[in-house]
Amino acid sequence: MLAIGAVLVAALPALAQTPTVDELLARNLESRGGAEKLKAISTRKVTGKVTVHVALPPGAPQQAEGDPKTLEMPIEVWAKRPNLMKQEMRMQDQRIVTAFDGQQAWAIIPGVGSSPQLVQGVQADLIRDQAQFDGPLAYARQRGDKIDVVGKEEVEGATAWKLAITHEDKTTTMYLDEKTALERKVSAPVNQGGTELLFESVISDYQAVDGIMVPRRVQTRVAGQTQATVNIDSVEFNVAIDDAEFKMPTSKQ
Repeated sequence: MLAIGAVLVAALPALAQTPTVDELLARNLESRGGAEKLKAISTRKVTGKVTVHVALPPGAPQQAEGDPKTLEMPIEVWAKRPNLMKQEMRMQDQRIVTAFDGQQAWAIIPGVGSSPQLVQGVQADLIRDQAQFDGPLAYARQRGDKIDVVGKEEVEGATAWKLAITHEDKTTTMYLDEKTALERKVSAPVNQGGTELLFESVISDYQAVDGIMVPRRVQTRVAGQTQATVNIDSVEFNVAIDDAEFKMPTSKQ
């Protein structure tokens, strides 16, 4: 009995150190800038550059000497509460657009067609989730998803708490920094043509903008391979953006 009691007493500190979901979400909210400041933001404009790590099409300019698999493009993202989003990249004179107008996802993708097209299935789900203005944690809570703390793990040299977020039959794992509870990584399995691949977003370089902490770098990995890296140059809040900006054009632009 004494031995059992000693084991239980030794385990208590470890149990006490594991935060609850509510505690982590509260710390995340506070670290981002606090509920009052975040609720006062109605729009957001992000500009930066995205480096795509794929084979270039014939004739495309090389952006990194000696590395024909790297292409750098400017990127702009407009977002408006509660779930309007438009993302645009430019490759020479071509536009690559993905957007969500609050009800449906659409895109303009060179090679598929110059006209806007509705997006369906898994890709539409990804765009809709990206469009949630307050981020995936708030969205998960709003939907009533099951959220569990499932341990700790190292992410790019920092210890992070792992949250398993389950929606229907899909589980997304979010890693929150142990000290700040800011997002460090998000990972989720995605079915691509019958093959399940692990999609990961590694988030880093947080800096304050108007009292709000925003990441300046997001790296996307698929099946462990880096596909794209976004480096953010500027973030603006409460800029004027008309709802029509997010609607799918009815004709070629």
